[in-house]
Amino acid sequence: MSSTAVRVITGIVAGLVALAVVLFTPERIFAGITLVVLAWAAVEWFRLCGLAPCQIWPWVVGTVLIAVGWHQFWPADQLVWLMGVAATAWLFLFGTHLRYRTTRPPGRPFWQRRLIGLVILPLFWVALVGIHAAPQGQWLLLFGILVVVVADSLAYFSGRAFGRHKLAPMISPGKSIEGVVGGLAGVAVLAAIGAILPLFATTPSWLLALWCVVVALASVGGDLEESRLKREAGVKDSGRVLPGHGGVLDRLDGQFAAMPLWWLALSHMQLMGGS
Repeated sequence: MSSTAVRVITGIVAGLVALAVVLFTPERIFAGITLVVLAWAAVEWFRLCGLAPCQIWPWVVGTVLIAVGWHQFWPADQLVWLMGVAATAWLFLFGTHLRYRTTRPPGRPFWQRRLIGLVILPLFWVALVGIHAAPQGQWLLLFGILVVVVADSLAYFSGRAFGRHKLAPMISPGKSIEGVVGGLAGVAVLAAIGAILPLFATTPSWLLALWCVVVALASVGGDLEESRLKREAGVKDSGRVLPGHGGVLDRLDGQFAAMPLWWLALSHMQLMGGS
């Protein structure tokens, strides 16, 4: 079987499993399943940060405990500030990556990479679980995931067809400005479809479109961060758990950055219920 066929089959199976988990699992089961995914992603992240296998687990356990602690004990009416921290962190990282368009970025110390993981990984899970628990949360979460998938897929095909100007070639040589524009165009179409759905009946179309574009741009930042992390570690993939795709980080890099922004978007559009 060719590598392309393996990649396609893996993508279809993983997509169907993710769809079933998002739409059909109760809140507690969803939280448990995604917490396992978070732990696996943490294993890959801290392995890329120079830790030996026997040294990784305390960091993984710490990541899980921080995520659960924030979810359980952070005041619900103050959660917007926590998501704001995530948005600020991703904005800073994205801006940092775009500085290195023509020069190789300096290697960051191990402690800095580990600290980034301890912050952004738990915040992703808190946002994910929070969205899923909202009224109509399964569908709101699915739409947010689709924003990232559409942006990533259209960026890939647009980049291959029209890509001439590299976005951040010293970090991710395959990404082009034309690809990002193509991805955003696809997201705009998705937002137009979303605007006619009952799910967003109370949301102005322009506001939904604006937030979808912001979330899509955040996902590009997540992709660049993981690419830089792999370059610093000198590896091509974060893992080999998904045949043809690499590791969990390779598939969820954009989602890590996008979900806290999507939580903020839903909160601003008053779709998070009591949040």
